[in-house]
Amino acid sequence: MKKIVFLLIALQWFASGSVQALEDQGLNSIISIIDKAVEAYNNQAVNENADASANQAQAESAASTIVNLSRTLGKLSYSRLQCGQADVLAEFTARVQKVPAEVQNRMRDAFQLGFDKSKAEEKLLSADECERLTQSRNLAEQKVEDTTDKSDEEKKAQVQKKVEPKVDPKLRHLRLAELTGQLAFRRKFCGDKKVVTRDFNEVIAKMPQPFQAEAKQAYWKGYKHGKRLNKNLTPDKCH
Repeated sequence: MKKIVFLLIALQWFASGSVQALEDQGLNSIISIIDKAVEAYNNQAVNENADASANQAQAESAASTIVNLSRTLGKLSYSRLQCGQADVLAEFTARVQKVPAEVQNRMRDAFQLGFDKSKAEEKLLSADECERLTQSRNLAEQKVEDTTDKSDEEKKAQVQKKVEPKVDPKLRHLRLAELTGQLAFRRKFCGDKKVVTRDFNEVIAKMPQPFQAEAKQAYWKGYKHGKRLNKNLTPDKCH
């Protein structure tokens, strides 16, 4: 019952358009909700004693939560990957493996929608902007996670431990290009013939000129990786 109530609260957040509130709570909060929704979804599938229609409704509620938050992770992944952080993609990939195939496809589609939306709306970040955003995010997450009465010195030291080391600017751009290419394969296979051209115009062409040649190579490396990840993809699984 607690799991169902938790999911209903999560769905109410989405109904009120409060995705930004979830983002402000940090990656750990989003992942926690996804984990509970995945557990609830899988439990409904094996609960033979419950009413079939109730099972179906609760499973769909859990699936909707998973899919909606996957879209949010896609948005977060684009902004964080620019700053050399692949934690969002890693967490998402781990959760995809825990649900049945039909939910996996919906999760991947939602993640890509979020990623593409951020890619189209956000400008590429400079190294200084990445550093400021990373520090700001660490401070925000620390405020959410820290529920103990610690001194200011202890809190400051704990936050400093969470600040990620600086990432070489070129490496940041190459990582971004590679993931963009990886996600592009599924879109192109499913009929979006202009996705590669848009990627080059919206992402690679806006990178510093010295990085663009290697970024193109990284993009096609990611595209081939996306092809391997989707080796069983068929047209009927596109939607």
